[in-house]
Amino acid sequence: MGDPRQDLHQGVFVFGAPSGFRGWVAMAIGLVLLIIAVPTFLMAGTLVDAPPPAEVPLVADPGMEQPDDAPTVLREGRQGDEGHWVRTTAKTTETYAEVTCSTNEEGEESWNLYVLNQRSHFELPNGDMLVLRNPSAPHGYPTPGCSDYTVGANENVELLVFVNHDTEEEEVLGVGVREERAHRPIGRMTAFTTSFGILAIASLTLMGATSPPGARMLKNLQRAHDPHPRLHQDQEGLRYAVAPEWEGDQHDWVFDPPGIQAWNRSMPYAPDNPEALLPEHPNNLGQLHLATFTMYSVWGFGFVAAVTMLGIYSDRAYGLIGRLLMQGSLALFSGLVFWASWGRWKRLHSIIDTPTSPIRSVAVGMAEIVGEVRPAASGSMRVTVGTQTVPGSSTAITALTSGIAKAAIKSMTGQHLTQHTVDGVVAYKWIQEVWETRGSGDDKVTKWWHEAEDKGSTPFLIHDGTGGLHVDPATWLDRSWASATQGKGSRMASLFGGGRSTFNFGPAIFDWQVGNIISVGSVSGLNRPRRWTMHCLRIGDPVYALGRVQPRTSAALAAEGLDGSVPCSNLTMVGEDDVGVSASMHRGTELSVMCAVRSTTEAIITPALMVIAALLPLLM
Repeated sequence: MGDPRQDLHQGVFVFGAPSGFRGWVAMAIGLVLLIIAVPTFLMAGTLVDAPPPAEVPLVADPGMEQPDDAPTVLREGRQGDEGHWVRTTAKTTETYAEVTCSTNEEGEESWNLYVLNQRSHFELPNGDMLVLRNPSAPHGYPTPGCSDYTVGANENVELLVFVNHDTEEEEVLGVGVREERAHRPIGRMTAFTTSFGILAIASLTLMGATSPPGARMLKNLQRAHDPHPRLHQDQEGLRYAVAPEWEGDQHDWVFDPPGIQAWNRSMPYAPDNPEALLPEHPNNLGQLHLATFTMYSVWGFGFVAAVTMLGIYSDRAYGLIGRLLMQGSLALFSGLVFWASWGRWKRLHSIIDTPTSPIRSVAVGMAEIVGEVRPAASGSMRVTVGTQTVPGSSTAITALTSGIAKAAIKSMTGQHLTQHTVDGVVAYKWIQEVWETRGSGDDKVTKWWHEAEDKGSTPFLIHDGTGGLHVDPATWLDRSWASATQGKGSRMASLFGGGRSTFNFGPAIFDWQVGNIISVGSVSGLNRPRRWTMHCLRIGDPVYALGRVQPRTSAALAAEGLDGSVPCSNLTMVGEDDVGVSASMHRGTELSVMCAVRSTTEAIITPALMVIAALLPLLM
């Protein structure tokens, strides 16, 4: 493959194309929203710039000289006629409108107002007449109970009037009947804020869809090799593991380890033959240089621009309370993004910036090591995924992982799930779920419900080619039971950072399903579909560990028949924290960590600008 270092250097900018189907779907949704936001913004320039009626003075004659507190704005567009707004009272000259009310099956009322005359006339106190040229103008009207009524002739109304300074024309653009205030039309400010709101949502969606700069690079590198078979060790010795076929993922090896032929089988803690650091060891790869910018930053700046403009226009569009609610929500959300992004950046960069110790020379204390999972004296586990029986199921099992042949079997009722066996496991977590309906009435929910789960581990060796180190994965796994896996589609969580995980299995290795969601048995409840998800660490997997190295007890050494001639055999690593350093373990090497790493600019500066843009309107 050549020198791997040549493939791990990027320029200043990479696009950051989505990774996986969900990422592309998210990007498509974001682009659709963006397409909606742009014409909405352009259309806003042609609309009436109507202020809130509460800010418009009430006058007896709209044709009089402009009051000092009357808002002066453009009638429409950026080049429209200038004018001012006033409210006035008038009387209808004929039967004006009918108001109707209807009630649906749930008792909800629906009101409608119908203007009867397309060019209704209103009489002002001074005898002048105003004409309603737009019958679809917004109306304020009371809703007493749920009964129809008619707005007849000679009734008092309130009018929202635009007085054009160029033509001196008085235009009725809002009406309020029966003591109700005149409503304003959907104006330019409302359309502007709507377009900015859509732009903000589109920007966030596109940010979430944009992969970190290293994701695509590592995916291309991993295409160069097929996953090598995993191994299993029990009383009969070392052999190939029995497990469903697996096609690899972003946490698999990028540069293959030397293979079992290089292992020192007689002394597992000793260096390989020949002794050499694994090709993917950080000390071999050197410093990784990833792009400073991706489209994540571009969409982030789009969010900043949208939120800034919302702060400018939302007060006029929605009033003070509406602006405070909107900007407060945006500020809170932006703050959460910044907090999660900062925490994720700090954790991942602590991994990257911490020197990786060759196991041959690892010292007592906190240490970071990277290597291959190899069996300890206790060997590896055979794990049966799921409960031993599946009650009430009579449907053929279907393996959903790619590359596994779909198998139809007899009734599953009371039958052992031998198809769910995975060999060569040193740490695992599986979850069993059932598809069913729970609750009643409005609280009825049909979805995948958690039914059972299990976890477990056994000690193993991490070997980097220079030596092997004994580790106890339970000291990491037991601390992170609630966060032991990122799950599927984990890269979408890169926007928000995800939770702190001291043991990260990465995406599921295998999953199976029994039954179909849409079937007679499923609908009737007699044949409920089930699925199983398996996360595990196996012999032959790459592994990263940050923890405390400490001496092994003499009893532990004697149990394995060790004489201490290999220095690293006298040590063990456990998942304990130190001051300012949190222990962590994950499947994969530092290269797989790079899948989730963003530059400081994208992880810190962009979210910080988002917070500032959301907070400034609240402080002004």
